Amino acid sequence: MIYIFDKFELDTDAFELRKNGIKVALEPQVFSVIQFLIENRGRMISKSDLMDAVWNGRIVSEAAIVSRIRSARKALGDTSKPRYMIQTVHGKGFRFIANVTIENGPYVGALTSEASSPGSSTQLPSNSLVLPEGHGRPSIAVLPFENFNNNKEDRYFAAGLTEELIANLSKFHDLLVFSRSTTAALANQDVAISELRQRLGADFAIEGSVRKSDSRVRITFQLIDTVTDGHILVEQFDRDCTLEHVFEIQDKIALLIAARVANRHDLLDEANRHSDRQGRPTTWQTYRSIARYYEYIRIRDPASHAAVRDDLRDTLSRDSSSSDACAALAVVLLDQYRFPIKAHNSAAILTEAHRYARQAVSLDPDHAFAHQALAMVQFYRREFDNFLASVERSIVLNPGKSDALAEFGYCFYMAGDIERALQYLDRSSELNPLEDRIPSLFRAACYFMQDRVQDAMVEIGRSPMPGAYWYHAYLIAISHAAGNRERAEKEAAKMRKQFPNFMTDRLAINETLCVAPEIDEKYVKIWEHYLS
Repeated sequence: MIYIFDKFELDTDAFELRKNGIKVALEPQVFSVIQFLIENRGRMISKSDLMDAVWNGRIVSEAAIVSRIRSARKALGDTSKPRYMIQTVHGKGFRFIANVTIENGPYVGALTSEASSPGSSTQLPSNSLVLPEGHGRPSIAVLPFENFNNNKEDRYFAAGLTEELIANLSKFHDLLVFSRSTTAALANQDVAISELRQRLGADFAIEGSVRKSDSRVRITFQLIDTVTDGHILVEQFDRDCTLEHVFEIQDKIALLIAARVANRHDLLDEANRHSDRQGRPTTWQTYRSIARYYEYIRIRDPASHAAVRDDLRDTLSRDSSSSDACAALAVVLLDQYRFPIKAHNSAAILTEAHRYARQAVSLDPDHAFAHQALAMVQFYRREFDNFLASVERSIVLNPGKSDALAEFGYCFYMAGDIERALQYLDRSSELNPLEDRIPSLFRAACYFMQDRVQDAMVEIGRSPMPGAYWYHAYLIAISHAAGNRERAEKEAAKMRKQFPNFMTDRLAINETLCVAPEIDEKYVKIWEHYLS
């Protein structure tokens, strides 16, 4: 039996809750609570009734029942008031109030289970990837740590510390942690703490400073409530200047903050286990190279690509045990393969990227970034079953990594899985609301594929990207579909001048980027009209 309500399906035969076709992770008792409430929708269910149905009559504490109801509401996105799914009947029990329709028969996914082989159409297999919801969770903005050192090179140390802290905090499922791209942009505007709540909706902010010498490192941080602008937690760590101590401090800061804000001990234990990583840098040069990669990936400046790539290669020749450095180099090489960064796209580059990504996972199987890098490379190698497995592993290890979610969203779009692409892009933008350019471009492309032309026009207008290849190409098609032929012709004139061979070049680019035929077919008739 399949119960359909709002954006959800509860499949009692498969024992699955799905939102927009994507499986939602649930504990068995939480699933049983939702099922029992739906089966008895419209009438009040007492706590005693729940005990009989879910716990087989076994006496459990009221706190256990309330906990399962809270988890059920969180899974259904029913966390704000008034409730629109699970209503509380004060002093008595609960009632399921959403409209429900019933469908008999098996669930059929939108995608086939066959993976593509090289040269065939891009078609991802169906799967049960779980994308965490962001509703109702405390949100944190980690501002870039200040560097109090005289040595300008130590700015990389402060940047690396900021990135590591964001990565550590985003492992906690109960926290929403904004990306560094967003917080760095606000820091550059000298935004006050109180404004963070207005601009981002952030509940908490973290400020910190670093003072490092050859022998000692001092790290100070403050956890601040954005409503009151009051300090919740202030800590200072003073240690010998070794990487071991720096990583210890980073992990302790993350745990202190998560314990104070999330207060979920089962999640703290899980994240703490993953934070004890095997493949961390063992030299300061490695730490600096990875921090330099963070700076590159934030803006993806083609002018710095070769320097970052060569620096990582040199670093790994000296410290081959760093999972971070291997994953970073894999991503930089993948950029060289798929983007025109003064290099010819060749299979050899993709093979090298694959080697480093596999090495990153081998060095640390519990490192989300390593699985992210491997997933990205596997997609462009058309290893789609492996890609989905790596995506799922990356998200399990770190569900709040905005750049990973965005990259996966791009891949799903190119594969023609528009619904799943939008879910990942929307989740990434929630964590990185000020980074509108590329996510907005792909979101507009997704809307166009869904014939949501006006939405596509609004979205692509949010972040103009003059001179960008796909921006002008997509804007031609979207403007034409929206009835703005003058704008379409204006963009076409730019394309003919800047990219005169677009119509033939796009075929090779589509092959490189694994673009599904239905994506190209949606645009090509319009492009032929304006660009042929």
